[in-house]
Amino acid sequence: MQMNLNKKVYLGFLAFIIIPLFVLGTVVYTVSQHLIEKKYGDLNEVTLQAIGRNIYYMFKEANYFSDFWMVKDGIQDIYRTMDEWKQGESAPSSYDLNTFDTLLRSSILTYSPVQSVVIYNKDGKSFSAGRTSGSQIQWPALIDSSAFKQIQSLNGVPLWIGPSEYKEFPTGNRDYYQARVVKDFWTMDDRGYLLLRFRFNELDQIFSSYGQGEEASKRYLLVNKTGLIFYDNKQALEGANVLQLLPGKLDLNKPNNSFQADFLGEKTLVSYYHLNLNQMGVQDWSVVSITSWKYVAGELETIMKWVAGITFICLFCALVYNLVFVRRIIQFILRIVSSMKRVERGDLTTRIEVSGSDETTALARGFNSLVVRVDDLLDEVKQQQDRKNKAELMLLQAQIKPHFLFNTLESINALAIQNQGRKVSQMVYRLGSLLRISIDGREEIPLRQELEHLKNYLEIQKYRFEDQFHFELDIPQELLDSTILKLTLQPLVENSIQHGFETASYMGFIRIYALDEGQRIGIYVEDNGVGMSGEKLAVFQYRLELSTPIQELRSVHEERRGLGIGNVADRIRIKYGKPFGLFLCSREVEGTTVKVVIPKQKGEGL
Repeated sequence: MQMNLNKKVYLGFLAFIIIPLFVLGTVVYTVSQHLIEKKYGDLNEVTLQAIGRNIYYMFKEANYFSDFWMVKDGIQDIYRTMDEWKQGESAPSSYDLNTFDTLLRSSILTYSPVQSVVIYNKDGKSFSAGRTSGSQIQWPALIDSSAFKQIQSLNGVPLWIGPSEYKEFPTGNRDYYQARVVKDFWTMDDRGYLLLRFRFNELDQIFSSYGQGEEASKRYLLVNKTGLIFYDNKQALEGANVLQLLPGKLDLNKPNNSFQADFLGEKTLVSYYHLNLNQMGVQDWSVVSITSWKYVAGELETIMKWVAGITFICLFCALVYNLVFVRRIIQFILRIVSSMKRVERGDLTTRIEVSGSDETTALARGFNSLVVRVDDLLDEVKQQQDRKNKAELMLLQAQIKPHFLFNTLESINALAIQNQGRKVSQMVYRLGSLLRISIDGREEIPLRQELEHLKNYLEIQKYRFEDQFHFELDIPQELLDSTILKLTLQPLVENSIQHGFETASYMGFIRIYALDEGQRIGIYVEDNGVGMSGEKLAVFQYRLELSTPIQELRSVHEERRGLGIGNVADRIRIKYGKPFGLFLCSREVEGTTVKVVIPKQKGEGL
């Protein structure tokens, strides 16, 4: 399907201006976003590594302090004394309890992050001390907790438990727990369990030192492998789950990474770093950094937005220009093309509306003037052609009349010599009828009248060529009122008599019949004369189909043979056009058939 100019211009504008600019802007924006994300992500990773090292030293110091006091004689004596407490035999004395309390306060509780300590022996006996009064975890709750088996499996290595990580451990005030199995210093037998509660104010110092000047735009989270938030430097999300806040975005099972994501309704850059402190009892904890994208992109984001806005404004202006100005010119061109096509189809009344004062107005005026001039020229040519056709038609008819009169008078002369007055009278009567039709001013006559003319002619010829031929007319009644050029059939029959039966030694036969062919009528003239050779038939076909002007086909030296057939063919072609005319079929000895094809039409008043 051919595309019109309007669509081509729009598609070209879209393909070569809009799409490239849009793709360029999109690529630049995307590349800049990825570049910012990568550069700041790398910077964040360095920061998180530094934070991770500080956290590592914090837990390392806490583990070192716990390890140091766990093997001291005073702590070991507490476990041995607790083993001696038996139900119903002896109960801890006030002295022992005061001693234990003093010992713990002078040892483990000297480390400021430790808030409380609970000692359990293997039988479930416990003793606790702390900076403030508070409930301790009872032995049944401890052994039923999901963390207890993990504590036992570590076999003396401490297990760190974050706030709210296990429901059995009381939470609040950002409390962290260290739980471990205590071994006998000499025999390495299990003596019991130690549970320390820590409050690391140092975390605030660690994170604040890396977020100076960024408090409003940056958030640090300390989470476990399930996404539970232990620590939030803004304290708003502690106890929540970061995986639910970043659904489908954050995967803590993957290596350290940075990515863009919406966090709490704001576009941010999220980075996470795995602490890898499992050997210290910190099981799969990670630090997550969440930074506002506005802060990350800074002025570059503003510049990109301005560039994008200006680009879209330019594209909009270009589109408006294309719709208002270019489209007007294209529509004008399309109107001219449409008008030209109408003129091509022959509608010379086509005009283009003239408006405005630019070059398109001059073009419209020029087109209208050209069509008017072409219309005038065609009228002149048509008038000249009509005059020429009428002159040629009159010339052809004038050529038929002398030819016919010459042959008829020869026949009358022959009868007069034979003193056959009755036949001469009948021939003169029929000749008069023929002449009346010949001098009729009409070019076309009803087929009925043409057949009467033909019958008179055949009767005249039968007087001349007595007992040499006979004829048959077979024309449907419904075709008799159709019009035909006068003197069309008579020259064809004359040619059959003069040349078809000229050397024949048998009775000639001529059959004239007609067939209804829809919009056309086919009239056939058949004879059983001597026929024509292929070479002569080819000459006739050339004469009948040639479109050369008539006067160029005639010459003073042209033979009389076939003069009538050629004239009839020329007359039909001039009157009705190329689809109509004569068609010949002939074979030597077998005869000749001439088909006359004329349009099926009736004259006025018929």
